[in-house]
Amino acid sequence: MCGIAGILSLASNSDTANLDLVRQMCDQIIHRGPDDDGYFADGPLAFGMRRLSIIDLAGGTQPIFNEDGQISVVFNGEIYNFEELRADLQKRGHRFSTNTDTEVIVHLYEDYGVDFADKLDGMFAIALWDARTQRLVLTRDRLGVKPLYYAVIDGLLVFGSEIKCLLAHPGLSRCVDPQAIYDYFCLGYIPQPRSIYRDVRKLPPAHRLIAENDRIRTERYWSIPEPEPLMVNPQEAMEKLRELLIDATRIRMISDVPLGAFLSGGIDSSITVALMAQLSPQPVRTFFIDFDDDRYSERSYARAVAARYGTVHHELAVRPDAARILDDLVHFFDEPFADSSAIPTYYLSQLARQHVTVALAGDGGDESFGGYKRYRDILARCDSALMRKIFGPCGRAIHRLLPETSRGRCFFRSLGMRNAEFFATGTQELDTREILSRDLLATISRTVMDEVDPAFECRFDRFSDPLARFSRLDTRYYLPDDVLTKVDRMSMAHSLEVRAPFLDYRVIEFAAHIPSSWKIDGSDTKVILKRTFGLDLPPEVLRPRKRGFSVPLADWLRAELRPQLEEATEDPLIAESGMFQMPAVLRMVREHMAGVRNRAPQLWRFLCFGRWIHYEHARQPVPG
Repeated sequence: MCGIAGILSLASNSDTANLDLVRQMCDQIIHRGPDDDGYFADGPLAFGMRRLSIIDLAGGTQPIFNEDGQISVVFNGEIYNFEELRADLQKRGHRFSTNTDTEVIVHLYEDYGVDFADKLDGMFAIALWDARTQRLVLTRDRLGVKPLYYAVIDGLLVFGSEIKCLLAHPGLSRCVDPQAIYDYFCLGYIPQPRSIYRDVRKLPPAHRLIAENDRIRTERYWSIPEPEPLMVNPQEAMEKLRELLIDATRIRMISDVPLGAFLSGGIDSSITVALMAQLSPQPVRTFFIDFDDDRYSERSYARAVAARYGTVHHELAVRPDAARILDDLVHFFDEPFADSSAIPTYYLSQLARQHVTVALAGDGGDESFGGYKRYRDILARCDSALMRKIFGPCGRAIHRLLPETSRGRCFFRSLGMRNAEFFATGTQELDTREILSRDLLATISRTVMDEVDPAFECRFDRFSDPLARFSRLDTRYYLPDDVLTKVDRMSMAHSLEVRAPFLDYRVIEFAAHIPSSWKIDGSDTKVILKRTFGLDLPPEVLRPRKRGFSVPLADWLRAELRPQLEEATEDPLIAESGMFQMPAVLRMVREHMAGVRNRAPQLWRFLCFGRWIHYEHARQPVPG
């Protein structure tokens, strides 16, 4: 696990790589790799890395080279199938000088060229330099577990694991992207390829960027397969699923440093711990955190799993000081990010890092196996298409007539929404248009659906399975840009590596072919997972719950966070930004405090954005 950064001059006659600047870029991400660093310059290229040592502690220093030194690589992540790849490459005549997983990358490139990532099972952001052809290849893993940002600055391609790497370059424009602001307030995150900065781009998951001959191109190398009927019965599907998840867990347990697991008490993390316990000769170390509030506690479920498998269990009940860590969140995310579950993830990572360097987690199970409540809701909505066709126009008319403060106003507007629009943003886009200034909105020509739908490689109406279109959209955007961004930044803030068996691409591909009727049955979700692993888990973990683990955000905004929220509404820096209709923001605050409507999502986004404005203002270079 590492952080990487680099600079490539796109001018063909350049040979002035700025290694000192690359060192400064890497200094920004020491938290990602506190154990070691490494740098390399060759003609127009300079790149480097910060290393968190996981495999081959003594010999895994990067950059890593091929036999003749003409191909070099720095990389962030882990290649889980490297032992199998290494054995095959040795049979092909390749010679290895280390035991690290990184070295398979340069030899795969020798054999397969830019298609080398097709052979990798892992999480990775890779920068590979071919000195013979003067080609740079940047590659991001299939699901987007590891981040990679880039920008073109005065003829230079600048890249890094976090935006703060690029901000170290003095020539980077800090102009914001109005569309990114709009998307953020609609979604709570900024979907790739955009970032908050107009000139900074995220390399999308399953993409590679190739820079050669003074030109840059990006291309997709993998897609989730289109759903096809499984030529098996449910029992055969469960056997195959079990086999895949066991192997996905096994290869993620390969480590030369202490390893444990996040255990929330939910289905996915409980399955992960159960499989780890069955594969490990030693007791698994598990980590659980919740709030000091029984209304939101999942403690009993986590304890049941820990007791079942005799884990070395660590718990922490906290009342997080959300106000105190708000600036920490802004620092590690670099751009506005409003998933409030980043707060418990921050504390959970902090707890785990006191005992282990690697933790396995259950991320990815909800998207692939129908775990979200909104999947049940959208399926029900699909079933009521005729009713909405009849009442939709009436709902839109009522919405226009009702005062903005009326209860139920958003419900009436939602009646006329297309399923895709309702699923992607619901009524949050309406709220966004209420609070953003007219001047900012005048620069926006695209809705969120305009942004994500054309980039979605398969149109919604091509799927016969009703759930596939929506879980696919989540896997394309919500999973990498929200869930995995949150886990990466909060874990790396504490130099902790997190691995997720449910994100194995083989599991993702297999799940894509499982019909929704095997995933959701009425109000019950993840049905095939529960049936496959039912005997491995305590009965209470399998039973449907009224609520899962959630952050009491609405309560926090009325109590602990109220002073910060009220201060933000009076902040001259925020008001003078010209981005908001402050009367509308104040109205939302009053409605929320009075309990008229739950405005927590938009108010939390406003508060996080306000802190980002201050953070960005503070780190602007001082003219001189």
